[in-house]
Amino acid sequence: MRVPWLVCSLAGLSVACIPELYTQGPVVNGANWEAPDNGWAMGEPPAELNGSGFDPGEVPPDFRLLDQNGDEVSLWQFYGQVVLLDVSTMWCAPCRDIAEHTQETQDDYEADGFVYLTVLQQDVDGDIPTREDVVLWADQFGITTSPIVGDDEVASGTAGAIRNGQYPSVLLLGRDLEVVERVTPPTDEAIRDAIESEL
Repeated sequence: MRVPWLVCSLAGLSVACIPELYTQGPVVNGANWEAPDNGWAMGEPPAELNGSGFDPGEVPPDFRLLDQNGDEVSLWQFYGQVVLLDVSTMWCAPCRDIAEHTQETQDDYEADGFVYLTVLQQDVDGDIPTREDVVLWADQFGITTSPIVGDDEVASGTAGAIRNGQYPSVLLLGRDLEVVERVTPPTDEAIRDAIESEL
């Protein structure tokens, strides 16, 4: 359920509040899942699908985050696709290294039912990324056919994807959205090997 949230700041005696929308808690099962309105690949998870975690054999909880186009994206809309879930930050050098290959990877495997989904959890200052940050990431790395979303990890629940505070965290999800593996180290070669083993 999306609810309004007010961001308020005090400056002297004046108060300014900016309404924002965020997802209150992850969707816990496929029975109450609703398709978002966006142009990305769309599948529908089965009613019995439940989010359980980010370890191999588990299904990550669904999240609803805004992409570079300003559209809401659901992780679970990619049910039936092989998904590379790349949880990165804008300040992380290894994250930037793999971002250089995002578009090429998407292009190479898209026809086989593959989606490269990037979740940016922090901007260059360690803050929650804005839509402008997400657009900048897409433009800087030439990513045009792969969704990039900005994340408030507290609201979305994706914090569990990170282990030991290390970025990037790269998870390969099978067509049933179960985590097949954590790609370690998250190099372009290792990512491609993981994708090819699942397709």
